[in-house]
Amino acid sequence: MYERINEYLNTCVEKNILSHGYIFYGPDEINKKNIAAGFVKKILNTNSIHHPDLIVVASDNEEPSINVIRQLQKFLILSPYSSNYKVVIIEAFETLSAYSQATLLHIFEEAPSHAIIILYAKTIDSIPKTIASRGVKLPFWKQYESDPLNDTSMISFFDEILSGNPQNLYYKSQNFGDYKAIEVFRLWLGFLRKRFLSDPNKKLASLLKTSQNIYFKLNETNINPKFAYDELLLTL
Repeated sequence: MYERINEYLNTCVEKNILSHGYIFYGPDEINKKNIAAGFVKKILNTNSIHHPDLIVVASDNEEPSINVIRQLQKFLILSPYSSNYKVVIIEAFETLSAYSQATLLHIFEEAPSHAIIILYAKTIDSIPKTIASRGVKLPFWKQYESDPLNDTSMISFFDEILSGNPQNLYYKSQNFGDYKAIEVFRLWLGFLRKRFLSDPNKKLASLLKTSQNIYFKLNETNINPKFAYDELLLTL
């Protein structure tokens, strides 16, 4: 799972082409943290996640104070203690206040060469473009072993959606009664990604972005599935 992301991060370490910032976004929190932990261990050349050159601002359902963010700034300015780098991980970026985010942007702008900042976020839209543009963005959407495009009837349905604006979308969706809405959108995302890779364009990019947000809502909130289909229909 996430082989390409792991390969990319390993290459960054092996070739010493590390970025100042990495943004791990998506609802797959477990793999997000596990892959980040392995990445940090390689950066710091250690077998432990507890290290003097690492600070983790953990997600505990409370907004990290501005004082915590300022402490990170002081931590990163100092030279590494026993490694070549100093690493900061900020979980649940979306809980930061606007003032804390502005301070973090300032940290990015003046980060020393040994500083690496890793952000976790539910969606890329929750991160201001001024910060997102300064980091490598890595998506963490829940993955499955099965090929999401094996169902030919579902593919046909998705083809029809892309071909225009089917007014009977709701009726046709009933044909897939064995699927939950969350499963339909998972398959839809797999379909869109393959289409975008073969023919990248603004329409597909916009539709993919909107569909990812809908899928996130289905995973993380109590959104009515009908509203999810409404939102998709309005983007066509």
